[in-house]
Amino acid sequence: MQRLLAKNKEFYLKLLTLALPITIQSLISTSLGVVDSVMVGALGNQALAAVGVANQYGLIVFLLYNAIHSGCSIYVAQFWGKKDHDNIGRVVNMDIAIAAGATLLLAAIGLLLPEQIISIFNTDPVVISQGAGFLRILSVSFVFAAISFGFSVALRSIGKSAMPMIISASALGLNTLLNFVLIYGRFGMPAMGVRGAATGTLIARIVELFIFLFFVSKYFPLLRFRISELRKVTKDLLGRITKTTIPVILNEMCWGVGIAVYSIAYGRISTEAFDAVQITNNVVNMFMVAAFGMASASAVMTGHAIGAGEEKKVRQYAWRFVRLCIIGGVILGGLLYLFSPAIVSLFKVSSDVIETAIILMAMNSIILPIRFTNIVVIVGVLRGGGDATFAFIAESITMWFIGVPLSFIGALVLRLDVQWVVLLVMAEEIVKMICGITRLRSNKWIKNVVREI
Repeated sequence: MQRLLAKNKEFYLKLLTLALPITIQSLISTSLGVVDSVMVGALGNQALAAVGVANQYGLIVFLLYNAIHSGCSIYVAQFWGKKDHDNIGRVVNMDIAIAAGATLLLAAIGLLLPEQIISIFNTDPVVISQGAGFLRILSVSFVFAAISFGFSVALRSIGKSAMPMIISASALGLNTLLNFVLIYGRFGMPAMGVRGAATGTLIARIVELFIFLFFVSKYFPLLRFRISELRKVTKDLLGRITKTTIPVILNEMCWGVGIAVYSIAYGRISTEAFDAVQITNNVVNMFMVAAFGMASASAVMTGHAIGAGEEKKVRQYAWRFVRLCIIGGVILGGLLYLFSPAIVSLFKVSSDVIETAIILMAMNSIILPIRFTNIVVIVGVLRGGGDATFAFIAESITMWFIGVPLSFIGALVLRLDVQWVVLLVMAEEIVKMICGITRLRSNKWIKNVVREI
């Protein structure tokens, strides 16, 4: 191991520098998400379900603007490797403008039709009422979050991942503090219940955006939003970015809608089953933060190397990432199995929900190495390599032709308990890993998308 680290010191140092801040940011985000769930869970199972259902729509919105940012970040990373700073500014400005416009449309839908959206996922009248109140307020925060995340992704793409971590972590801390104050009515504030959680998120998102605007303007003027930069975007550049970004958008939306459809299947089993899955997802995501960090770092490192014309290095990077994913997934899976009972005990929900959640986490601990590898290979290496179309095909086919049908067959046809339905859905991850590794072996995923720009 020492010889391996010494031989590839530059690789591991760059990976650590990029991935560690992103991992810490993700860990803080998911940890505070668990804390928020604990606070909302104290209001009862229906309140927890209401917030969980509303957040399914929020997830779809996030995946839309995340996909736009991710597609554009392929160009930012490769332009950075090519040392073409002029086109970086144009891409970032176009990225933020498009993401803000698209998010504004979905925010309007969430604001105007919250009851209709919540009723898709859950038929409980109390859940619909509370979820609609939460979603109305949450929808206002979407555009602020979309712009902030655009700056965050752009900074990561040029190798500056520490500042987004600090800003976002501060905003998340503020969000949790506000949630505590507004949910329960502390320090003279009225107790707003689930609407307090949404209000806390809205305030934190506004503060976060203003901090990003200040620091980007002061320290990274290359990424500053300017209308004049939008006028410099050529039809060729727009066409190329659109061609690459559309598969990423379709990929993220197919995945997001698929996750929402899973929630529909779990919700049809029972409210308790839905709550157990939501708790499980929150906890498992805490153990997956390293995968998200490595995926972002691998996309940046792959893009930089391709932009610089170092294709041999790109192939070496890809297989190092795979080996690290398998080792890291085994370690994290073991930790998830050991600590999940203690973490779940923090939630103030019924004993049936806790028992089911512990079983689901044990199952997730086994599949964790495969999930870890899939995230890094598809979201990181393949996208960073410019192979967004294959990533979309692999993800959408496995989810919609394997995972989604099995979830409804298990829940509605076979009427299985939720743990068996989740086990059926896991078949998707196994097939996806086979597709990803096969694509890496072909070397067809290495695409320099900025060579002729």
